[in-house]
Amino acid sequence: MGTPPLAAYLHTIVTVTAVVACYRFTISPTVRTIARRPTPLILVTSMAPAVLLILLPSPDPGPIRWFALFVITVLTWQGVTSDYDVTEPIGPQRLDKQLLLVLGAVSCFWPPALLAWMGVYCGKLRGWKHHAMMPLRLLKAYLAWFVVATLCETSGSSPALLLVLGCVSLSHYVKPAWSKAQLGPRPWSWTWHNRTHYLIASAYSWGWARFLRPETVSRVLRRARGFDRPVNILAMAIEAAGLIAFLDRRLLVAVLAGTALFNLAVALASGILFWENIGTNIALAITVGFLPAAEYDTAFGWPAALLALAVLVLSAADLLWQPWHLGWWDSPFTARVHWQVETASGEQQGLYNGFMCPYEREFGRVLGYFLTSEPVLHDHLGIVWDRRLRDLIVHADGDPDRLRSLKETYGRVQKDEQLANEHVDFLTTMFSRLNSGVPKGPLPRTLRWLKAPGGQLYRWGDLPPYRGDEAVRRITIRYEERCYRPATGDFVLLAHDVLHEIDLEPPKPDHGSPSCAKSSSTAAPTSESC
Repeated sequence: MGTPPLAAYLHTIVTVTAVVACYRFTISPTVRTIARRPTPLILVTSMAPAVLLILLPSPDPGPIRWFALFVITVLTWQGVTSDYDVTEPIGPQRLDKQLLLVLGAVSCFWPPALLAWMGVYCGKLRGWKHHAMMPLRLLKAYLAWFVVATLCETSGSSPALLLVLGCVSLSHYVKPAWSKAQLGPRPWSWTWHNRTHYLIASAYSWGWARFLRPETVSRVLRRARGFDRPVNILAMAIEAAGLIAFLDRRLLVAVLAGTALFNLAVALASGILFWENIGTNIALAITVGFLPAAEYDTAFGWPAALLALAVLVLSAADLLWQPWHLGWWDSPFTARVHWQVETASGEQQGLYNGFMCPYEREFGRVLGYFLTSEPVLHDHLGIVWDRRLRDLIVHADGDPDRLRSLKETYGRVQKDEQLANEHVDFLTTMFSRLNSGVPKGPLPRTLRWLKAPGGQLYRWGDLPPYRGDEAVRRITIRYEERCYRPATGDFVLLAHDVLHEIDLEPPKPDHGSPSCAKSSSTAAPTSESC
């Protein structure tokens, strides 16, 4: 098979440039704008310009059409089956879910409908979250390609579509590799000095896999610490491999499969499940493997690899889309706010993030620090961004006095009375309405197994989980500090303080309630960069 002529590569380069520009300056700003509008305005402002594309011949995405259909289906499933925010009226949320389902079906056959679909998914159903960002950006790129190929009547642009989709996906791994390389004085500092097995310990303290005995986890950690550097090297290699993935079709397939395995390993170690990324990258790898070779030659080789490198570098510099940095030092110390309930029968149960959908991500991370006056040293799962602080935490070895000194020196008090009051109002309203019989989600109890999975799997603790089987009469909010002691392999509970108790009135007829959704989330649904 001969090398494609230079003119074919130039055509691909020009098309990729146009698609990326359309994504950055048209599609992404439009989605951000319409997502803030009421649902009727979303439909009007998004469908009106899209209808104009009917008058022009539609481009053929080839087999990539099936990949786009898969991503639309997965995210529509997630949006339609997520729980209601019961502090807000249920009717409009139900209609938005039904509308998302209709728009998703239409988008499978007519891609311009994706603009309205994104407005509903991101703005109305809070879909613009970390774990859905990559597949959402893939759909934005797909829509941008469709617009460019339609308006320019560009034929033979499928290789450009593949290049853009591959870059969007792999940029979410290249960016974290770049972030890790910047953590220390040398690019390999994180690889050589991060103690990645602390991530397992912190996740266990946080609420992941607590069905395992502490002694079992300690044995795993003692064995895992010897693999820190090989694991770090492998992680950096997989994340950075996107820089050369377009040199060869088989290499791209291998890199996409590697990222899926990488995300699976992260889920097993930390309870952070990027199931959307796993499914999306497997589907893209399968699609690439079955593409007709002759039609997609210009998507591979050194010219394509150089073009992909430029796109990946620009995205890492936050000039196109903005993948998260995801680079930090792991530590064995965690401070977290926990919620528990007392049911009508008097049983104490844990209120874990799985029950708090559609805010399961917020309740699985650092929500609640505004309730405590304790200085906080770290972010989610005990992560810090200063290696010296990580070492000081390790050397403290769970000693309360030394940790107290570190908190006073390096910690930050995040107490906020207004946020605390709003949060209490949210919980009071939510459980009062649940006690009165308001449905928590669109699926009946017998079909709850059809609900899309969450991404923060911190659903275990010292108490059995609350599943909504009984009414709640009291909510207790606690602040806990836990530490894994590397020297002995012990897990130590250092603090277990009550921050607030909410006594709920007996159930009574529901007459509506105020919107308290802003207190349940640390960020507005569309606040993150597109």
